[in-house]
Amino acid sequence: MLLAFGTRARAFASWSSLVLAAGLVVACDKPAAGPPSPDASASASASAPAPIAKPREPRTGEYDQPRRVLARMQGNLERVVDGKEPVKLPAGVEAHPFEALVGAYKAVLDGDASAADKLAAVAKEAQSKLDALVGGSNDAKPKDGSNADYVRRVGAIAAAKAEGPEGTMIRLVATMRLVDAALVLANGEDFQNADYNLFKRYEGVVLRETDRFRDGDWLRLPCRTILGRRALVEAAAKRLEKAAGPVLGCPTPKGRELDFDLMERFAKDPAGTVADVLPKKPEPPKETPAAADPAVPAEPWDRGDAIVFMGEKPDAAEKPLEAASKKDAVGKLDYALFLHAFRPQSAARDAKIKKLLGEVEKASRAAAKKNQDEVVLEDSSIDLRAYDGTDESLLGILRVASSTEAANTTSAFYAIPCAVLLARPKILEATTPLFGGNRDNFLPRSGCAWGRGFVRGFPDRELAAYTEATVEADGNFYVNHGGTMRFALAAALKQREETMRVAPKEFLDKPEPAMAPYETWSYMTPESRVIFGRLSHLAEALEKKLVAHYQTRGLDEKQAKHAAHVGLFEVVWGASCGDAPPPRSLRKLVADGAPAAEIRAFIEKGEHKDAARLAPFDKCAANTGRDPLLHMAVLDPAALPVLLEISAEPGKEKELDLEVDPNERNDFGKTPLMAAAQQDRVESARILLQRGALVDDTTFRWGSFRIAHDARTALMYAAARGSLPMIRLLLDAGADKYAADTKGLRAVDYLVGHGPVPANSVLSPAELAEAVKLLF
Repeated sequence: MLLAFGTRARAFASWSSLVLAAGLVVACDKPAAGPPSPDASASASASAPAPIAKPREPRTGEYDQPRRVLARMQGNLERVVDGKEPVKLPAGVEAHPFEALVGAYKAVLDGDASAADKLAAVAKEAQSKLDALVGGSNDAKPKDGSNADYVRRVGAIAAAKAEGPEGTMIRLVATMRLVDAALVLANGEDFQNADYNLFKRYEGVVLRETDRFRDGDWLRLPCRTILGRRALVEAAAKRLEKAAGPVLGCPTPKGRELDFDLMERFAKDPAGTVADVLPKKPEPPKETPAAADPAVPAEPWDRGDAIVFMGEKPDAAEKPLEAASKKDAVGKLDYALFLHAFRPQSAARDAKIKKLLGEVEKASRAAAKKNQDEVVLEDSSIDLRAYDGTDESLLGILRVASSTEAANTTSAFYAIPCAVLLARPKILEATTPLFGGNRDNFLPRSGCAWGRGFVRGFPDRELAAYTEATVEADGNFYVNHGGTMRFALAAALKQREETMRVAPKEFLDKPEPAMAPYETWSYMTPESRVIFGRLSHLAEALEKKLVAHYQTRGLDEKQAKHAAHVGLFEVVWGASCGDAPPPRSLRKLVADGAPAAEIRAFIEKGEHKDAARLAPFDKCAANTGRDPLLHMAVLDPAALPVLLEISAEPGKEKELDLEVDPNERNDFGKTPLMAAAQQDRVESARILLQRGALVDDTTFRWGSFRIAHDARTALMYAAARGSLPMIRLLLDAGADKYAADTKGLRAVDYLVGHGPVPANSVLSPAELAEAVKLLF
């Protein structure tokens, strides 16, 4: 669960301003499915002519990082069971004590008598680490299901005397579970570990979804372990019970992690069984035609009809609304707003409204006292004042009635009838967030979005498609924004969306952006460029509908285009990242697919040395991150040789956006070769390999923001979304098919949809079967 507050909890922090930045799109976590690249059909037999590049020097502490250790151990377990030697560490780097588990595993496979002693030594080391992390052992029985209970249960099994092959296998699995548990907890702070569930490998409480980077971190016995040992492995899983986890690394659909028959069949014949291990495909969304706006119903109306259609036939709405005002506070507030919006001002009208609002205020004060929340009535930002015939004098009572729950139309707030907002757009200001936190959840909202009316002819369907798609671009900003301020941010965004519906003329006071939404952001990474292509189609469709709609609302064509274009930026997060892109820059030329001759001429004129022209990109990158230039060039293999010839003044590469080393990393370690693999640009990958790209380099994010599936290789990216020629190219270049990510998953898992993304959709069934043979 996300860390949130109860329905009546309040956040009273002042909130003078909001700074909104586009979230970093972790494109490697969820690459978008796209069509194969033009060069995806390159010869499958072609191989990289260059020798395998020498691994780079390790960064300080890189090999000791617990998630790195887990990934390295999993890869070495896979190598050992397939008769290969473990990967050697660079000179000067010592193996982690837990890595002795690999040698113990080999001893178990070989039936070596030393296996028991080796397992005991590793278990003792892991037990000691866990005791320190969990709080040490004592005589008191720990709470069932707690981490201390996990350590006690698994530790006892690992320490038991092994009797025969079955006992040894049980000790092996138990020792593995001590080791990976210690590595997982070593990755978190004490306060995080307190809510982490070792049995399920799941974070209990988080501030943001990115805090779940440890979910599902397991070591697994290689899938091949089951061959000739099925009964032993099953016995181990049964003995460890709920602490067993996924014992084997065979890909299995969700819920079948202990289907040993399926796993044995896969280990024997991965190509023939691949269809059985693919996750179930989600049902495609049903394409339904847009529903027509509801027709005005026949009279007499009930209360619901009156709320929805009051703007079209006020006379028909008044009687049911007046009757409802005698029943509850919601009815009183609805009727007061109706009179204010649809009846001419007069002393009699104003007196009636004052009486209704006085009763609403009385009910609000009683509700506040009952809920022990009277402070809301004293808050100056609420601006509670007497009604004087103006829209402004209604804002305070709307906020009070909603915040105290005296007149709520839902469990948490009052929804202002849509027709009232259309007639009196100023009243939408009551929905403005004031507090910068959870308390803003209880302020009133627009009924146009909450079943209390609609804007006839408004393109709601196109707007929903556009805003939902932008989640890919904003990095799921709302979910990943820690703390309760996100509630205020979401309320502010929703208010701007309602402005698009009820008060588009307000957008005429804002300058019209000289670009498309997310256009500058699209030049940050190859993946953002792909996402931008999809968003552009949705934005254009929405803008066209908005322009036509606004012209029916009193705007001329020029005004309608202005309001529509501004609105595209107002209703989403981060669309204007960095302002308009520079008219000419090396990055823009490359990403736009300019001819190699034009790129070369730009360089020869020295225009690429003008750092000032890069200001919009720099501004955007400060919020979202930016891949080095060579990453962008993988989209156009003709540009790669030209860029690789550039020589920049030492120390100026980043400032001038001239990072063109074939192994240049972005801020989480992704290389141009990984980008080429992800985008399935076979020719680009071939060129990079010829120029010395490291085929087995891995991603790795340092600092507080972690990537769930880290330590990825180019082969994993290719397996997830590449063609068979791309997969073969990397394997021919020496790519390590045994390498595992920080969750213990390999390229073969990515291929069949058991990594962070769906199964490879580029490959035909026959190609998928061939690929699984190559990668298993």
